[in-house]
Amino acid sequence: MVAATERAVRTLLAAIESRDLRAIAGALAAGCTWQNVPHPPAIGRDAVVGLLAPIVCWSDRVEWEVLSESFGESFGEGSAWVERADHFWINGADHVVRCNGVITVDAATGLVTSVRDYVDLGEWRARIRPVLEAMSARPPADVVSRHLHAVGRRDTAAMAADYALDAVLERAGDVHRGWAEIADYFDTVPQRLGDSRLTLGTPVVVGAVEVTVGWVIELPGGSSVSGSDHYVVELGRISRQRVTLLGDDF
Repeated sequence: MVAATERAVRTLLAAIESRDLRAIAGALAAGCTWQNVPHPPAIGRDAVVGLLAPIVCWSDRVEWEVLSESFGESFGEGSAWVERADHFWINGADHVVRCNGVITVDAATGLVTSVRDYVDLGEWRARIRPVLEAMSARPPADVVSRHLHAVGRRDTAAMAADYALDAVLERAGDVHRGWAEIADYFDTVPQRLGDSRLTLGTPVVVGAVEVTVGWVIELPGGSSVSGSDHYVVELGRISRQRVTLLGDDF
């Protein structure tokens, strides 16, 4: 039981550090809860992922440094105590928040069933809240530019980072609904591009929340394909993207 609890906790921490919401969901039981004491808990896997998504996705890097831990012996079967310093790197700055987490695990499934985090709320509000507010207030062109930089360096984790949980991406007759489906699509992009050269245009603001970007892909052998992407950005997140291909697909 102790080994199973430790594995489940390690899996959850690794998932959070990956910044991949799919991995985080995969570490959680369907009915799991997460409470940042004294706030009310998020109840259910989707709600917990939604709680973690803003800070996890907007971070360029996440490291949850374990300061001390105990599994099972002191807190009951299937339970763990994990004292942490949670590091979130956003726009080059390391924002650290100290937490004590009580975590419970279903040993049969290896999934986390609950987390109670005791957080220094003063530190959280001083360090993290202004950063999240600034990220949510970014101009649409800045949000799209951050996404395009991720595409340019073929960083699949960062490609999906600025999409809303309920975002929609339309491309060549395919519709990808929700963050997970969009992340699945971006996982295919580096292989699809292969040795091609991608040139991205400058984002053009075409409305209060809309941005359009043209692009050209130079394929091996001298041919090329081109197109444009139209984005809708709300509260610092891409809520809709429509890809228009000018000619053949790549």
